[in-house]
Amino acid sequence: MRKLVIICTVLLAPFLAMPAIAAQLKVFVTDINAVGAANKDEMKLTLQTLLASRLNNDQIKSVASAAEADIIVSGTYVTIGKVFSVDALAKTSTGKTVTRAFVQGESQDELIPSIGKLAEKLSAELSKQYDSSPPSAAPAAVVPHKKDIIKTDLSKPAFNPEFIKPHDYEQGDLSGWTSKRLTGAANIMTLGAPLQDGSRQIFMAENRRFSYYLKSQDMKLIADVELGPNEKIVSLDAITTGNNTELYVSIIRGSDISSQVWQVKGDKLIKLTDNIPYFFRVFSVAGAPVKLYAQGMGRDVDFFGDVYEASLSGNAVSLKNPIKMPRYGNIYTFNQFHDSTGAVFTIVINPDNYLIVYDSTHNELWRSNDKFGGSELYFQREDPDNVRVTGDNFRWIFMNQRIQVTSKGEVLVGRNDGFWVLGNARSYKKGAVYCMIWNGSSLVEKWRTRETQNYMPDYFYDETHNELLILQTVQRPGISTRGASSLAVKKVE
Repeated sequence: MRKLVIICTVLLAPFLAMPAIAAQLKVFVTDINAVGAANKDEMKLTLQTLLASRLNNDQIKSVASAAEADIIVSGTYVTIGKVFSVDALAKTSTGKTVTRAFVQGESQDELIPSIGKLAEKLSAELSKQYDSSPPSAAPAAVVPHKKDIIKTDLSKPAFNPEFIKPHDYEQGDLSGWTSKRLTGAANIMTLGAPLQDGSRQIFMAENRRFSYYLKSQDMKLIADVELGPNEKIVSLDAITTGNNTELYVSIIRGSDISSQVWQVKGDKLIKLTDNIPYFFRVFSVAGAPVKLYAQGMGRDVDFFGDVYEASLSGNAVSLKNPIKMPRYGNIYTFNQFHDSTGAVFTIVINPDNYLIVYDSTHNELWRSNDKFGGSELYFQREDPDNVRVTGDNFRWIFMNQRIQVTSKGEVLVGRNDGFWVLGNARSYKKGAVYCMIWNGSSLVEKWRTRETQNYMPDYFYDETHNELLILQTVQRPGISTRGASSLAVKKVE
């Protein structure tokens, strides 16, 4: 009997001595920035797909989003003539650099093998990270209460269960509020004044229609206005002075800007003036008091010149205090913020949806690795000079998520994801709002909302009431339907 025990002990010893098998490192490959490529958008997606597929092995698992990743890999593809170089940077989800690697080649025939070599280099370094990682601790038995605002916690890694129960995945908090289905797939939303009975003015705009709602226990439609067939709304802004609320409706008529101003009179919307050749926006620059701003349109330039503080008298627009735009900046894609020393920085969403921070002399200081913004709203202008290249008589100008800045210097920006692009057609399926702060060298996440289960065309942060309003498209418009929207209001804790 004793001999049998000894034999069993010897046989089981190797298995008892084996360390716990750690989970695979989850790696997300973001879009690869393509410089000098003939078909930049297609090349970005191709390189991202190639690198992600080649990073899968026993120790590394390629995942579909940054939210579920331990490591985020970004890169840049540069081609000069036939020579190319692909540089990659791997960071943790908290922004700490893990490793860098690059490959280069003499012709496009070497591109695919080179991506394989790049994946091998990254895998070797990431595997070291894998080997040095301690076994994961057992999950806690108590599931924490889910909230709409997700604050960044750098003290310990988040626990990611393999199976997500419906209770853990539910969207929304009991402190939040969500409207019923609203007729019309709205692209834009803005807030008016709170009324004495506690209700709130909310305005929404579709392509050719804008609507006035009162929000109390529910959303009540008060009035709406439909525009002409050759007009399209690209911006809707409200400004309140005393008990007077004015709406600035930026409209593209044909290929030109032709904006209108309306006023709320009881339960009616009254037009004050139209045919104004300026884009309008009402917002807070660098956390200062809310003001009206304007920017013109050029013959060959969609957004022309500086952005000005504006005031209106009849059809006459008075401009003052110009703000010069850095590269990619226009009235809808920029804002400014201050750091702790009072220095002013300008933040812009570029056409590829990356955030860029500039100093006061418009030198680029920082660029995000992840994409933000994302909008399906666009307008068109005639473009005969490029029709031979594009095959289209019109140039498509996509709008973007506006950047809000609070009085504390916090930067808020929306982010839509999960999209496909077919030519100039875009379709997003989920969105979130991110709040970031400047740490002296880069923007770091402070909190974010849970992802919506629908496209998020717009959001609005009401700093006075500390509430975040999120607009969602619950049904897209069709030939015989206007689609539908919903509005969620979340308390920022």
